[in-house]
Amino acid sequence: MAENRVTAKGKVSEFIENSLPYNHSDAMLSILNGMVGDYLVQRNSRLMQEMVFRDQQQSLSLDPERLNQQLPQASDRIVLCVHGWCMNDVQWQRKEHDHGRFLAKYGYTPIYLRYNSGQHISLNGEEFAFKLEKLIVAWPCEVKEVVIVGHSMGGLVTRSACYYADHHKLNWLAALRSFITLGTPHNGAPLAQLACWVDERVAEAPYLSVLSKISDVRSSGSRDLSQGYICHTDWLDEDNEGLLHRVRPALPDKVACYAIATCLGRNLNDESNLALGDGLVPVSSALGESDARHTNFLYSADNQWIGCGINHLDLLSHPLVASKLKDWVLSNTVQSFDALEK
Repeated sequence: MAENRVTAKGKVSEFIENSLPYNHSDAMLSILNGMVGDYLVQRNSRLMQEMVFRDQQQSLSLDPERLNQQLPQASDRIVLCVHGWCMNDVQWQRKEHDHGRFLAKYGYTPIYLRYNSGQHISLNGEEFAFKLEKLIVAWPCEVKEVVIVGHSMGGLVTRSACYYADHHKLNWLAALRSFITLGTPHNGAPLAQLACWVDERVAEAPYLSVLSKISDVRSSGSRDLSQGYICHTDWLDEDNEGLLHRVRPALPDKVACYAIATCLGRNLNDESNLALGDGLVPVSSALGESDARHTNFLYSADNQWIGCGINHLDLLSHPLVASKLKDWVLSNTVQSFDALEK
């Protein structure tokens, strides 16, 4: 099966490299990288996405002098938004709303991570950890607070970054005050629902229909997403049956962690509705509840929220989600709420 998958991905990569048009939208490139981004890296393809921090208009430099020119009004509090699978930083703007821009009115400087979501989550997480360290050092003023909002895979990439920041004794974890996940599949996402997600994304770019067979061409990132993998050892040893009951890394210590889960239906007593979740991620997975393979994250009642009638993409723009984000962030900020409201 693995050999067939490699062959299929090789053929797809060859098609992509030689047959796709040269004028690519950011959205199409993000889909492409989510599908076969690991192969694009192996081929050093012109189409692979590099990991960068952005303000949605420009890529931010890690050189202090240049960054100061780019962000002359940077505050000492950062809200960092990390996108999901097959998406990019610009897509945080949806239905005239952007969670990062929304929190800017309370004194935060919004920045956004762009990354290749087809690579292993742990590879992205470790790179993210080191790049964020450099960004904090280069920031135009002393950073007093970091808030990270991760949508879908973005929450897993952030958890991985926190794990590797702790492993490598990086300093930015000390500034991380709040970490909020939106529809993040902490326990993984069913492959069937991921396949539907693929079909929806491919429909936006018909010339990518060659990628529709997820079982043949799914990337390392999508496989990690389906399992909730965030460490190198997860995928290096995924055939080791002894890892079926492994203890996964805990949420970052001394950080206020929050989780939002949603479901398409409105009956929270309906198990099938909870299992379907937001159309991609079951409610139990988004809340990191225990199952046969995972220990429970034990979010307190005040640190989790379940919304009804909200799909996976609506997590980016729904007013109830935005309101919850604001309440959590401002209740935990280093600056008083009264000062922020003035």
